[in-house]
Amino acid sequence: MESEQPLLVLGTHTFAPEVLDLVSETPGFRVDGFVENLDRTRAEDDLEGLPVHWIDDVDRFAATHRAVCALGTTKRRRIIEEAAARGLGFAAIVHPAARVSSRSELGEGTLASAGVVVAANARIGRHVILNRGALVGHDTVIGDYVKVGPGANVAGLCRVEDGAYLAIGAVVVDRVSIGAGALVAAGAVVTKDVPPHVQVMGVPARVVKEGIDGR
Repeated sequence: MESEQPLLVLGTHTFAPEVLDLVSETPGFRVDGFVENLDRTRAEDDLEGLPVHWIDDVDRFAATHRAVCALGTTKRRRIIEEAAARGLGFAAIVHPAARVSSRSELGEGTLASAGVVVAANARIGRHVILNRGALVGHDTVIGDYVKVGPGANVAGLCRVEDGAYLAIGAVVVDRVSIGAGALVAAGAVVTKDVPPHVQVMGVPARVVKEGIDGR
């Protein structure tokens, strides 16, 4: 039997059990515990029957374990960088019920949940969350730390810049760009380029708020 790559899941909040399920259902990986970086008291109790480690203690796992992040916010960069500074590398996880074209690329730490489809020649950055049923069209580029929510559909030849957040059911038509740190609201239909650091909503999507940075 092929050995399993042991993993640590960064984060202990509501998305963490979902990532545990994702990894547990993906051959070749197993979760050995969780990592907390804000509230040390969380490391005093188990989560889903597994230990919770304080961030300062994870360097002892650097030689044997890799990590994935279970913070749904696009601001998950902090805990990821803290883990990397302590020597942890990162794994990309693709659920068996996801379909990622062999001609596409997924960056380290990226998660592709059940029902995700990534079409040919797409490039997905580092630490991206492609949630349940998300669709990414051909030749689309997704930047680092992006979250694509459940059922969101990004058409072909699009570009989604670093740290953008596409909420549940959002639709981005072909050849459209989403700026860095932008937030596309649930159910919005984006038909033209979205500037960086704005929130858009509606059909068609329109800017409703400026000066934001993801979610």
